Amino acid sequence: MHNFNINRRRFLKNSAAIMAFSTLGPIGLETLFNEKVRKVGLIGTGWYGKSDLFRLIQVANIEVVALCDVDRELLDQAADLVSKRQKSGKTPIKYSDYRKCLQNMNLTLF
Repeated sequence: MHNFNINRRRFLKNSAAIMAFSTLGPIGLETLFNEKVRKVGLIGTGWYGKSDLFRLIQVANIEVVALCDVDRELLDQAADLVSKRQKSGKTPIKYSDYRKCLQNMNLTLF
């Protein structure tokens, strides 16, 4: 019987890397993880969206500049959490219509 010892932090770090690789591919990863700060936005601030975004904040040099959700309460909660977790401490612009978000921002959207 094998003894697989894995801790939560290592699991999350590896999961985030796998998710990023499967989504972006090797060229996208190189671009995302370089020293330059990348501006990103999130459409859908529910549990899954926030979870993926917070993992990305941990592993990449990003600035979250926009959030979008039709649920105002979820949107406000996510904006508050993001402002506390990102290095700049800035609150992202909040949108309730994804079309306006895409129209007004030049972002890499996840």
